[in-house]
Amino acid sequence: MNEPLQRLLTPHLQRWLRFVTAHAVAVSATGLALAGLALVHAFLHLGINADNLSLISKDLPSRKNQAAFAARFPNLEEAILVVVDGATPALARDATDALARRLEREGDAFKDVYVPGGGAFFEEHALLYRTPDELDRLADDLAAFQPLIASLEADPSVVQLARLIRQGLEKGADEGTDPGQWAELLDEISEATVSAYEEAPIRVSWETMLLASTDLEIPTRRVIVVEPRLDYDRILVAGRAMNAIDTATRELDLDRKPGIRVRITGNPALNHEEMLGLAWDIGGAGVFCFLLVAGILFLAFRSWRLVIASLVTLLVGLAWTGAFATVAIGELNLISIAFAILFIGLGVDFAIHFGMAFAAERRDHALPTEAALERAIEAIGASLVLCGVTTAIGFLVFLPAEYRGVAELGAIAGAGMFIILILTLTLFPALLSSWLRIPDDVRLPPPARADAAIALRLARTPRLICTIALVAALASIPLLFRLRFDAHVIEMRDPDTPSVQAFRDLLADSDTSPWYVNVMAPDLEAARAMAKRLSDLPEVGRTIHLASYVPEAQDEKLEILADLAFLMEAAPHDPEDRPRYSVDERIEALRRLREDLDRTERPVDDPKLATSLDALDRRLAGFLTRIETGDDPERVLDEFRGILLDRLPDAIGRFRKSLEVGPITFSNLPPELVRRLVAPDGTVRIQAFPSEELQDYDSLRRFSKAVLRVAPHAAGIAPNLVDFGEATARSFKQALLGAALAISTLLFLLWRRPSDVALVLAPLALGSILTCASMALLGMNFNFANVLVLPLLFGIGVDSGIHLVHRARHDAERGRNETGSLVETATAGAVFYSAVTTTLSFGTLALSGHQGMRGLGIMLTIGMFWTVIANLIVLPALLEVFGIARPPASR
Repeated sequence: MNEPLQRLLTPHLQRWLRFVTAHAVAVSATGLALAGLALVHAFLHLGINADNLSLISKDLPSRKNQAAFAARFPNLEEAILVVVDGATPALARDATDALARRLEREGDAFKDVYVPGGGAFFEEHALLYRTPDELDRLADDLAAFQPLIASLEADPSVVQLARLIRQGLEKGADEGTDPGQWAELLDEISEATVSAYEEAPIRVSWETMLLASTDLEIPTRRVIVVEPRLDYDRILVAGRAMNAIDTATRELDLDRKPGIRVRITGNPALNHEEMLGLAWDIGGAGVFCFLLVAGILFLAFRSWRLVIASLVTLLVGLAWTGAFATVAIGELNLISIAFAILFIGLGVDFAIHFGMAFAAERRDHALPTEAALERAIEAIGASLVLCGVTTAIGFLVFLPAEYRGVAELGAIAGAGMFIILILTLTLFPALLSSWLRIPDDVRLPPPARADAAIALRLARTPRLICTIALVAALASIPLLFRLRFDAHVIEMRDPDTPSVQAFRDLLADSDTSPWYVNVMAPDLEAARAMAKRLSDLPEVGRTIHLASYVPEAQDEKLEILADLAFLMEAAPHDPEDRPRYSVDERIEALRRLREDLDRTERPVDDPKLATSLDALDRRLAGFLTRIETGDDPERVLDEFRGILLDRLPDAIGRFRKSLEVGPITFSNLPPELVRRLVAPDGTVRIQAFPSEELQDYDSLRRFSKAVLRVAPHAAGIAPNLVDFGEATARSFKQALLGAALAISTLLFLLWRRPSDVALVLAPLALGSILTCASMALLGMNFNFANVLVLPLLFGIGVDSGIHLVHRARHDAERGRNETGSLVETATAGAVFYSAVTTTLSFGTLALSGHQGMRGLGIMLTIGMFWTVIANLIVLPALLEVFGIARPPASR
């Protein structure tokens, strides 16, 4: 035994093993008792950190900029966005106003509730924010509808509406009414013939119809910005705020009201749903992974006693590692919560190598338990310790990372590797020597080796294997340049959760994008200048600051509004004087309308109107048939009238009120708006919105970088993500380089054979290159979750190489190779089974709905596949080419 490490460690390991087996019952009982205490401690004190922002280094420039901004203005990084969608503008407005008023009463759950662009001020002054040309076109279009509106105000009945439409169809442009402008109204009447028979029909939006042919739009989506009181003592820090919003929504019946959809998003809501999903995914994956490992262990050991000893050792190690995490860090984050799956996949490898070496000694030499354990520790003990160190290095290299999520995972999992190594050398043999002792007269069957025949066949052509490997590596190198780091965090989340869907909807509209950028200016004049510079950028769609809310050309606009007010002035009428119509009169009015529709020629130059006329003709005929054959025609007709005309008075009243406003000045702007745009010290806030949808990282980066070039101290989620992504990419490169250097140096110092170090690292490099090439071919990129894959694979993959090179040297020095081929040894079998368990356990993460965890699972599975190929096919070929491994006996 010439290896310094083996010569140094093996005697100590053997002495330790003798002590353990001599006190096996006491050691086993102590290990289990400590595990129980560790489990209780972790359960009572281990927290969960669901706040992604707290995982970002405060030393990053973007975080410093954000801190300076948050000191003066509300920090909306932690705001909840309540997205209210309505089938009509009125439904969206009414639901938003009602919900906002209800949430304002929840002072214990919320610090502030604000509706951007909402409230009486913006509703009344909305037209002043339009251009004079837009208002002129509005006046022209409303002039055509004014007779219809006046007539319906005097007589809001189905009979009058049918009469007016018939007149419009007959006289058209001669009376100043262009039927082409009525397509929206005809469509609404058509829909009402169906809705009248529904349980809760939606009332027609006259605001939408009146503005259908203009450039003006009334939003059907509104957002309530809620600043929650987050409870960081709870696992789900936004739970109380989320529950309060859900309760308010239910109390107002908005969750059941037709035409209304309320969704919750924003960073706290996204983290809340992400944590719930991850907890479920990790818990389910953990159980499934554990069962998979148990089944594979039985195939490897062919003994339930060995399986149980391995699983008990694994569970005790998990409990001890949880206790370490509790003491050292105190909490798990959205990345380190995956350590349980990683621990199961990696921790069982130690027991596999030790257990299969033990089983081989029992099977091949009929040794009793203690002697078989001692021979096994002699064969693999030194390499087992070295593998524990190298695997831990694969995690510990992330400790300096600026991303605390990965750094904390590195600390927990790195410590876990040392813990499971100690337990494998202590608790595992103690259990086999006491409660789970295999009787000496029991002969263990050989493990199932599905890979051995293939590996043996390939081992006969080592030079061809090495040539193919070299060609594959060279061909993969160009693919590596396609890879990049993607910091778009929404891409990592479960796309089926309501918060993610709502957030994507907001991102799809640059006007509602939550990823705008905040820029501060010392005063209003500086803000105007900065806004102008930002607006000139092609990446910026619009900018908003306090002066944006004082529109230009107000005198001209007020004149147009005054003319419109005169045009829309309500004619005096007494509701008591309105005519009353019988059921037969209303049916007859609809029948005559239907006959006129049937006779009306369809305009060839207006396909939209032609389609609307055809649809109304067809549906009105069916509606009349159902009324005439139905049991309660009066109720249906009343419902039909209500659907069409109930909202007309309110819409006209709101519109007239918006025509009677005065000019907007800085002094009469809403105080809640001013408070959000001007700090107490006079600092002015400028919001820069993107010109394109920020649905991918490239657009996000372009927008953020463009703004930062003009305003280096800009703050917001967009620059945060870009800066954070670049810092994580740097950490990734440093970790990969650090893992390679640390492991290479360690192997050289311990082995003193550069050739052996190169033989271990060559398959590792090949596996890493092929993993990255596979990612590029699958269109995958690195992100915040899977960034640890390559350094981790470096730590995992080197273990197999260490075991195989160690076994080849060990057999060569002892002058024995009973099987005639390295790939048929128990060590190769252990490498195969440890790779299978690791691959399958990591693969369970690919079942997660969370895209980050899913991608992590896929990448780890791909990486482990190529690592197995490199270590069980390429490495034996290299060992034979360099004359270290003896050729198969048949050669």
